[in-house]
Amino acid sequence: MKNSLPLYNTYRARLSGTELFRGLSDDILDDMLSHFRFESWNKGSVHDSSIALRRFYVVIEGRMQLTRIHPGTGKQITISILSEGDMYDVLTLLDGQSHDISPSALDDLKLLSAPIGEVRNWIREHPDFNDNFMPYLGKRIRSREALAADLGLYDAHTRLARLILRYVDSGDSSHQDKPGIEVRLLHDLSNETLAHMVGSARQVVNRHLQAMKKDGILHTENRRLIIDDLEKLQQEAQQLEQELQTGS
Repeated sequence: MKNSLPLYNTYRARLSGTELFRGLSDDILDDMLSHFRFESWNKGSVHDSSIALRRFYVVIEGRMQLTRIHPGTGKQITISILSEGDMYDVLTLLDGQSHDISPSALDDLKLLSAPIGEVRNWIREHPDFNDNFMPYLGKRIRSREALAADLGLYDAHTRLARLILRYVDSGDSSHQDKPGIEVRLLHDLSNETLAHMVGSARQVVNRHLQAMKKDGILHTENRRLIIDDLEKLQQEAQQLEQELQTGS
C-alpha cells in the first residue's frame, strides 16, 4: 500500500489500534503497511480456506465467521466470529498448513491483507511485534479451548448462555449491574447460526432463547440481542459448577 493513497492515514490509524500492531514505532508500522493491500468482501460471501496459505488478513470493519463443515453430511459448526482488529488465519501463519475452515462475511467486510511470508518475517525480525503476537495467539487458543470445553461438558442451554456471555464486551466495565447490555457481535444472527456456534439445532436454540426471554434475562429488539439481567445470565452459564457444588 502506497502512502500516497487517500485513505492511507485512515488504514494506518486503524491498524495501529489493533492488538497485533499497537505500540509499534512509526517506521516499523509504515514498513509493514507498505506490504498490505485493501480488500472488501460482500456480506454473505464464502471464501476458500486456501487463501490463508497465501495471505494474512486483518479485519478492519465488519464480522468474519469461521465455519467447519462436514463434507459428507453438511453439518456445520462455527469455530469463532472475528471482528475489528482480529486476524485470519493465525494457525496457518504458524505452521504453514492448510486449515479446513470456511471464512465468510457476516457483514460487508473491510480487510487489510499481507503476504503470509512477510508476516512470518515480522515475527522473526521485530520483537515488539512478537510481544503483541504471543498474547493474541494465547487469546485465540483459549477461545478454541473454551469451545471444546463447552461442547464436551455442558448442555445446550448452558452452552448458549456461555456463548452469549463470551461475546459481551469484557473491556467495558460500564455494563456492570446495568440492564440493556447490547451483544453487538451476535446482532442479527439467525437462530440457525447461533445453533452452529453451540453445536445444537435451530429449534433447540429457539426454545432456550424463549426461556431466557421469559425469565427476563434478555430480549431482542430490531434484531439486536440485549441482556436485561447479566447476573442471571452468569448463573445460567455456571450451571455445571453450581450442580457440582450442590451435589445435584
